Amino acid sequence: MAKVQKPRKKSSAQETTVPLRATDGTPFYAIPTEAANNVRRMITGIMHRENLPARISVIATLRKEGVTYISLALAATLANDLDTRVCALELNWYNPGMHDHLSTSTKKRGAKQASRRTANQADMDDMMRGNPGLAGVLLHGATLDEVLIQTDRPNLSLLPAGDMPMSQRPLIARSDTLKNCIEELDQRFDHLILDVPAIMLTSDAIALASLANACCLVVQQGITPINDVKMGLDEIKHLPILGVVLNKTYIHTPKWVRAFLPED
Repeated sequence: MAKVQKPRKKSSAQETTVPLRATDGTPFYAIPTEAANNVRRMITGIMHRENLPARISVIATLRKEGVTYISLALAATLANDLDTRVCALELNWYNPGMHDHLSTSTKKRGAKQASRRTANQADMDDMMRGNPGLAGVLLHGATLDEVLIQTDRPNLSLLPAGDMPMSQRPLIARSDTLKNCIEELDQRFDHLILDVPAIMLTSDAIALASLANACCLVVQQGITPINDVKMGLDEIKHLPILGVVLNKTYIHTPKWVRAFLPED
């Protein structure tokens, strides 16, 4: 089980993050060091056993367990560490979170931080709001080139879900249109990280997760009941399970003791 610890304050200038930035260098988001290192451990463990699957679904049993966060961390870390082309693809039209993670909205940062926003950041917010996302490709004829968000890493792209009408979601989740779109993305990228809605939120989650070659389940420490975890694993048992990611873990070991423990 891979653990993604709740980020602690930086204790040293030597600590680094895995940044997500726009092509002009404007920061989207930064994957904390601890999260990136734990994702690296998971990737390394998988690659020791087998080849890393081309498509990986990231899913949870309940909402708000950190699926989008883990999806972005996995995609960014893969692109940062390996010579591989990666796309984080959001398929969650029920509770899309990629926009919130990438936006520099004043609602999230508060007035003091908002006062320091640059013109580039404001332009980035406008771009995010105007991006029709994957829904625009599937319903309105937008092209992938129009909706893919490029980053400052030429091997990393992001694709938000966009706005999908409720009546269309079950049909699209099981459609050849979506399958064909993902196959086209397969031609452009070595790895697709699929951000899938929660299993208990919609039956579409299983259909969407099944578009991948393998799956990992995100569980938030102290939140998800064990019976729900078992149910979630049972729902995706037809897929190879890469592992369970324990998100937002708290380590109660005193700091002075952790200083004597190896990092790996």
